[in-house]
Amino acid sequence: MSLVSLSNAINYDHTLIGSKAMNLSKIKRILNNIPDGYVVTSDAFKEFLSFNHINTTSNENVQDEIIHAKFPANMELTIAEKFEALKKSSNYAVAVRSSSALEDLEGASFAGQYETILNVRTLEELLHSIKRCWASYFSSYVLDYAKNNSISLSDVQMGVLVQGMVNADVSGVIFSTNPVTHNQNEILINASYGLGEAIVDGSVTPDMFIINKQSNHIMKELGLKEIQIIPAESGNETVDVPIEQQEVFCLEEDLIHQLTDVTKEIEAYYQYPVDIEFAINNHQIFILQSRPITTLKGGKAS
Repeated sequence: MSLVSLSNAINYDHTLIGSKAMNLSKIKRILNNIPDGYVVTSDAFKEFLSFNHINTTSNENVQDEIIHAKFPANMELTIAEKFEALKKSSNYAVAVRSSSALEDLEGASFAGQYETILNVRTLEELLHSIKRCWASYFSSYVLDYAKNNSISLSDVQMGVLVQGMVNADVSGVIFSTNPVTHNQNEILINASYGLGEAIVDGSVTPDMFIINKQSNHIMKELGLKEIQIIPAESGNETVDVPIEQQEVFCLEEDLIHQLTDVTKEIEAYYQYPVDIEFAINNHQIFILQSRPITTLKGGKAS
């Protein structure tokens, strides 16, 4: 199976779909604010490698070979058809995210080590983005991390998630258990303007909100929110945040309470602490990712 809808991904093997897409497929059953999408499975990746006769073992040029290789005609046609259907139902563009089955292992985490490409508008960009995600499975950083943790990469387990793009007014990360104090009664939210990459890569100082799960009391700390990343005609661009926006919190209290409720629901579903990536467009919340808080499970911080 080369392509699988995000809604149906839960019915397939984890090694085909990858952690990111599998987690979203699970919570898509209890929440309706997950952007639609589909998964290009690891079987498709293996077919692509075989079609192009790419050797992935001890091959220093494997990333370049993947980037410059061609898709099998039937696979490219299927991807194109799904892309057009998704664009019709989700505004103007898609987000392309790596979904490796190795992202959240017990005692190790590859989370944050693979590619994500936002604001993909054309089929040519999409095909290149999928190849970038696949190539990141063999990056020097990933190879070193795998070697140091005695993890084999020989059986390729990399799905690619293609989802409707959310043009975020505000984005952020939520921890259902305070990752600093390990207080399980506190939810911690980091949020800032624009796309979430500015928070994930540490290029912005976000607002911080700590919510007591029982009393719903909110403690706020104003962040600088110096810049924001926004979609451009092609790709994304970084722009300064106006001073008047920097001086106020980016989340209103009603949205904080809505995010708190969603976080509690996801945590209750999984029965363990989670971190969540979210985006807000026109006061509507979208969940982009959910995974275990690996710092509380003895692994690498994700």
